[in-house]
Amino acid sequence: MSRDTRNRILVASLLLFNEHGEPNTTTNDIADEVDISPGNLHYHFRKKTDLVAALLAEFQADARRVLEPPEQELVSLDDFWVFLHLLLEFKTAYRFLLRDMESLVVEYPKVGNAMRHFARGLAAAFELQLHALAHTGVMSIDAEDMPTVSRNLAVIALFSERFDVLVESSQSADDSALRIAAAVLNVLKPYVHASVAAHLDELATHYAST
Repeated sequence: MSRDTRNRILVASLLLFNEHGEPNTTTNDIADEVDISPGNLHYHFRKKTDLVAALLAEFQADARRVLEPPEQELVSLDDFWVFLHLLLEFKTAYRFLLRDMESLVVEYPKVGNAMRHFARGLAAAFELQLHALAHTGVMSIDAEDMPTVSRNLAVIALFSERFDVLVESSQSADDSALRIAAAVLNVLKPYVHASVAAHLDELATHYAST
């Protein structure tokens, strides 16, 4: 029962942080969401710092799974599509970390280290995907261009939503993920072979019009 309550607290914390932002969420808000007393919450997590640390540990564990290199030597466009969707689902699940990153880094220095490692790992994961797609023959891209393209893909995946907020584009988390998917796929268009260009264009057009 104690473990169940702890998990419910973490789920509620993540939900509220994502919806309202970590700075705008109090431990009393979380206790109300879980329908427990503040004292009960304090028993499991003495302060909000402990909650953020626990969620950050979950984020890092999930990130390692998402950023695993391709298991097979031959990677198709559909395999890349699966990787992209897993990434965007993961990012949506922990979107408060990116949205509130500046304030979080000041309050919780470990968040900055975790996000720095994740950003580097994401660029590396995209580069591995590009290498695999090139090896399969899905795309043709010079090796010296791969780090730059991979970095651009990581920037799009991580920060497009913040750009949309900056230009006052109101979107749900799901709509934002679809828009990011379209942008990533469009970056690949100049590099894919003619045999898969129609499939890539179909995917990108679908996302852009959703």
